[in-house]
Amino acid sequence: MFDFPYTSADVTQEVNRLPNEFGLINSLGLFPIETLGSRYVRVDYSNGQIHVLSAEQPGSPGSVGGEVAEGGVILQIPHFPHLEKISVGDVDGLLQVFNGQVDQRSVDRETARKLDIIRRNHSITLEYIRLGALNGLIKDGKGTTLYNLYTVFGITKPEVDFVLGTAETDVRAKCEAVVDHIMTKLQGETTSGVEAVVDSLFFNKLITHAKVEKFWLNAQNSSEHRMLNRESRAGNWGRTFEFGDIIFREYKGGLPVRSTSGAITTAKNVADNSGTAYPTGTQSMMRTFEAPVYHIDLTNQAPDADTIYISVEPLKHGQGVEMLSQTNRLAVNKQPECAVQILTSN
Repeated sequence: MFDFPYTSADVTQEVNRLPNEFGLINSLGLFPIETLGSRYVRVDYSNGQIHVLSAEQPGSPGSVGGEVAEGGVILQIPHFPHLEKISVGDVDGLLQVFNGQVDQRSVDRETARKLDIIRRNHSITLEYIRLGALNGLIKDGKGTTLYNLYTVFGITKPEVDFVLGTAETDVRAKCEAVVDHIMTKLQGETTSGVEAVVDSLFFNKLITHAKVEKFWLNAQNSSEHRMLNRESRAGNWGRTFEFGDIIFREYKGGLPVRSTSGAITTAKNVADNSGTAYPTGTQSMMRTFEAPVYHIDLTNQAPDADTIYISVEPLKHGQGVEMLSQTNRLAVNKQPECAVQILTSN
């Protein structure tokens, strides 16, 4: 009888030792993880206003706070399972090159290979739902909409058209409109600045626009323009450009998703000629909520942050072993009105 040398605890520990190095949104740290002891999270909001207080004589009662209308929404944290299998055919009679040496494929090395696949699948999934949370439409790998945050919170998605195909467009004024909207909607949150994640088409049109290019020629050291850089962040070899008090980040490429027919297609990280601008350095606006592992031994227990859990099950008749992995996570922008859809219509 085949005796798999690793327990569920062993492979869970090993897969979580592999770092999550995938994705621009992950590398920027926009959605820090908050672990929960429940599969549901309540996101509260209120319309209470803070204001500058008036000076009064010592001992006076002071200004009286008004009534605060509070509300909230309850969101269910989705469950993302993934099954990998090590079968006899994966190791029997097969050779592999390891450290320059040709050797027989072993269960140990095949297990390590499968754990790497598991880590990458869940890392890609996390980046995908964080991208969705940033632009307000969270989907899963089959294209099913999990949450439209603008519908959930009952607000209209803010949008600014940069019209970059028109030479006369005042791009600086467009940037100011974005910054002004975000600062107006913070409502007690704090921020250290504004950034935007955009696709390559938008980025190219921005940096080659006539009213932006002049800063290359005439104002290399002005406060309106900062150096154009290329950054390697988590596999994204994109460019960054600061203009109009916004740092624009180019997010190249896309993520593999499975269509309803079962075929793997690529979903662009950012739609053509568009992007999302957002405040940076906020206190608690963006979060990734992580729910307990779906396992009878771990119910109602808050997991460690960024946990991939794996359970091991031998196949019948010594045919191999199954490794069922899972993550339970939901990324949420709790103030989606502060994320501005930017685009160029020409």
